[in-house]
Amino acid sequence: MINHLGDLISFKKSQGFDVYIETLSNIGSTAEEIKQLIENTLLEDPMLEYVLLIGDVDGVAAMPSFYYGPENDVTDQKFTHILGEDFYPDIFIGRFSIDSISELVVMIRKTINYHRQPLATDSDWLDKALVVAGNYSNTVPIPITPKWTSYWVRDLLYDNGYTSVDTVFYPPLQQGASLIQNYIDNGVGIVNYRGWGDANGWHYPEFHVGDVVALNNGWMTPVFTSFVCNSNDFANNVDPCLGEALVRAGTPSNPKGGIAIVGPSDLHTSTKFNNVINAYMFDAMFDNNIVELGPALNAGLMGLIREFPNLDGVEEAQEFYFHVYNIIGDPSVSMYLTRPNEFSIIAEDCFNNDGFVELSVFDIEENPIHDAVISLMVNDSILFKGKSDINGKVHASINLDNISIIDIYANKNGFVQGKIELEVSEDQSDLVLVGYELGQLNDNLLEIGEIAHIYPIFKNKGTSTILSINGYVNIPLVQNCQIISSNFEIPDLDPGQSTLSVTPIVVRPNSANKENILLNIDIDTQDWNYDLAIPIKPLILITDLNGDELFNNTISELSLLIKNYSNTELDSVFVELISLDDSLSILMNSREYFSISPYSNTEINNINHEFMIGNVSPGSALSYQLSIKKDTIIVHSEQKDFRPSFNDNQPIAPTWYGYWAYDNLDTNFMQSPLFDWVELDPMYGGSGASEYKLDDDDHIIVQLPFEFKYFNRTYNELTINSNGWASFIPCDIDYFYNYTIPMALGPKAVLAPFWDDLEVINEDSIRVYTKYEQNNGRYIIEWSRALNGFDEVTEETFAIYLYNQESITTESGDGVIEFHYLDISDIDADKNFSTIGIEDHTKNEG
Repeated sequence: MINHLGDLISFKKSQGFDVYIETLSNIGSTAEEIKQLIENTLLEDPMLEYVLLIGDVDGVAAMPSFYYGPENDVTDQKFTHILGEDFYPDIFIGRFSIDSISELVVMIRKTINYHRQPLATDSDWLDKALVVAGNYSNTVPIPITPKWTSYWVRDLLYDNGYTSVDTVFYPPLQQGASLIQNYIDNGVGIVNYRGWGDANGWHYPEFHVGDVVALNNGWMTPVFTSFVCNSNDFANNVDPCLGEALVRAGTPSNPKGGIAIVGPSDLHTSTKFNNVINAYMFDAMFDNNIVELGPALNAGLMGLIREFPNLDGVEEAQEFYFHVYNIIGDPSVSMYLTRPNEFSIIAEDCFNNDGFVELSVFDIEENPIHDAVISLMVNDSILFKGKSDINGKVHASINLDNISIIDIYANKNGFVQGKIELEVSEDQSDLVLVGYELGQLNDNLLEIGEIAHIYPIFKNKGTSTILSINGYVNIPLVQNCQIISSNFEIPDLDPGQSTLSVTPIVVRPNSANKENILLNIDIDTQDWNYDLAIPIKPLILITDLNGDELFNNTISELSLLIKNYSNTELDSVFVELISLDDSLSILMNSREYFSISPYSNTEINNINHEFMIGNVSPGSALSYQLSIKKDTIIVHSEQKDFRPSFNDNQPIAPTWYGYWAYDNLDTNFMQSPLFDWVELDPMYGGSGASEYKLDDDDHIIVQLPFEFKYFNRTYNELTINSNGWASFIPCDIDYFYNYTIPMALGPKAVLAPFWDDLEVINEDSIRVYTKYEQNNGRYIIEWSRALNGFDEVTEETFAIYLYNQESITTESGDGVIEFHYLDISDIDADKNFSTIGIEDHTKNEG
């Protein structure tokens, strides 16, 4: 089998990956032995990111896996649980689940073609998607949220530029195979399913393993996301399961099906959890640009922690779903969300006298591309890899002995992999710069702020001896470093001989976040000139500043946690904090020096700085600059914000837009509201209101009596829902599962005085009343004595008051909102109790 992996290995290297190949014959044939190898590799190389297993769990290409829980669900995720005792993945894993070499070749070619030539067949297919859903159960109640979630997915895709999102839903359609086949054959970039199924496939609407054979979509191979029971159960007696069938489908010359699929192995997953995983995964893809398949799935699963924080016990929702969701396919697949951009790579002339490569990377509109991953290769070997800078520039120095052509690859999420060939030009110089060595630095990489001795390596390619000669660095042309010593000596060189310089160039990298230093070198008495690029070790730090509770008009000592996610070591560094707000004073007592080890967490209990916070509104965001310095050189810098602490008698911190939340206990603030219940229900003394008798999971759209500005948008109508929420943007989905705020799934521009599953018994209704009090300049919406769905007995009565600008004026023109509570009980433990708050139209702030 390993003989068929050459194309895949070369491709992954062209993406910038270091690739390790291991066989079961060398490491052992049990899942435990494979996990031990992965653990050892991760400990030796903490940059390990992805693992791809090749083989089904049985048959001629058997690759074992783990099993989880009382139903023995197959899971590759246990391979990723390495550091600590939790169930969060420390690497991302996928599987080419194959039963033959032909299937392996199919999967490899699909993977490579998807990244290198996705537009060769059709230039528009990635702008289209297919959403399939079924509301079905073999027991009552029949779920309705799979279609709701799928409507949300459809709208999200349209909002993000998809030109066509086809849907196949049950009801009404059960026999969906021919329609699903037709849509896939015509080309779709994503296929998403929510509903009812098992290893055989999706049942409502029906699309089974046997239907995959009839697909004819060629190289237009979508990513499948199947949030339904058992679809990725690659240890099932149904072999292949749906996921395996889709990814194996086709032949090396006539592929079909998909490139990869996400789905669970368990047969009894739950609708409410699958909805959340689906929503969080797609929100991560489209709102946070997390498009590599493994991280995107992980983002979906992390949603369970936020939405169901209490279900963290053994075999409860969090642990369960982090085990049963698997990827069949390459976990590092970079998904295209609509038509990808394309690279334009421009290379300056490259000469064999110094091997200096200078590239400029642009998109098709000639915008420079930052952070493109560049790989320079010859004969399937990486000569150099790095990233483009903010100007789209890349510089590298490589040894060009016996090399005439360099393959240059460019990679970035959202782009087709770019490639050009760079021809090496002949230079007539007898003295050739073929490399360098760094004194006492084993990995030949510079470190920011550290003095380095550079010994250039020269080769005599002429026919005569070159006598000892001196060289020097052209200081005006130096970039990203301080030159301490610019002169060096080259000893005698016989023809064909290579040697280090006798004396070094001494430099000190002094520019943070740079990829390399650039030197221009001249040789005395000769017309020989060389360019040299030497990489700087990347420094990836995350800092977390902690202190005692930071209240107004108090001084607090500070501690600092630094997480180093890179191989860079820093010695004798210190922290410097600079206030960026007039209301924040930072006092520095003395410098506290410390060291930061590679791949480590460093905690400094006292950084000898103190915060003095002036008289600011509780919860206001204050900014400061945090720098980590080595004497005068800044090795890391970032702007950070924090909010002073507040107590129970102070308002809740504002949204980034500027909404503050006051309650009637915040009595020291003029904005503190008074409880002023206005009863609208005539059964309890109310009068003059409009009555709406809503059914279970129902809504009504009303016209507002005045324009209302909310998060800088003006609205004239309101959707009022039976489940204790209202939205300024029309919403015909009656969400009864309440979610956190902000959360991608759910109504937009929402007001949630008491969002929960409120119920109707028999012929009863949920009574909602509205009234415009013109004299008071306010509009009132009351939910009267609605039954909580948890016990169908407890009554909930609450209201929203919206004020116009004539009654309460605000500087921004946004309306004042009050939530009033006559009687509520937050008891719904089955559905995460209730949600109270506000959220904007983007669903990113609240």
